[in-house]
Amino acid sequence: MLTIDETKQYLHLDSGAEDEYLNILILLACEICENFTRVPLPEELPESYKQAMLLCVGYFFEHRDGTKEGLPNVIYQLLQPYRKAAF
Repeated sequence: MLTIDETKQYLHLDSGAEDEYLNILILLACEICENFTRVPLPEELPESYKQAMLLCVGYFFEHRDGTKEGLPNVIYQLLQPYRKAAF
């Protein structure tokens, strides 16, 4: 899973003022990735998976008001190799 420090570095945040919200966004990113790949989160995240999660966190951090529709497609492209076929 992403750490709060990795997430803050990605978002260029220095203070701890947003830590609680970032923890919620990290959990949300995990859920989104698991739902798309249809598998549990890997114990050791590949870099492409980690980048997809950071993009999810960044998207929701910047669009708190819900004014923009849909996650960026690049998230799904990064996760596609890990997606399990459903029958």
